[in-house]
Amino acid sequence: MPAVGVKLQEGENFDQLLRRFKKIIGRENILNEYRKHLVYEKPSEIRKKREALKMRKIRRKLQKMMEED
Repeated sequence: MPAVGVKLQEGENFDQLLRRFKKIIGRENILNEYRKHLVYEKPSEIRKKREALKMRKIRRKLQKMMEED
């Protein structure tokens, strides 16, 4: 996990510093990684999620193709 830090710049108040920190955290997807590792997922659950995502993508693609015709 990458270490993220921000230094207080001259003339910057705490709210601005916090906003900048939140932007960095969001850009690095640190919170998403934290939430993902918060609860253990069995490998079978991970596979099921991946398969469901594939099926959704295929359905969307088919719908687009049907609309174009």
